[in-house]
Amino acid sequence: MDFKKSLKNPAEAFDSPQDVANDPELSNAQKIEVLTQWRYDELETEVADQENMAGDKPDKLGEINNLLLKLKDKS
Repeated sequence: MDFKKSLKNPAEAFDSPQDVANDPELSNAQKIEVLTQWRYDELETEVADQENMAGDKPDKLGEINNLLLKLKDKS
């Protein structure tokens, strides 16, 4: 896994946030960075969706937040 590439677009590099947490090639700190970026991207998308009144889409923020808490506890 190319860490820099996955950091630029986590949703493209991984199928789900859980895949980030399960990736054996990433350190705990790198997993936190990728998930933090994914969380930021999801928040930005959510704001844009609210402004445009877009339809429903899967909510990954809860999953990302839970994984971040677990990984930070391990740090």
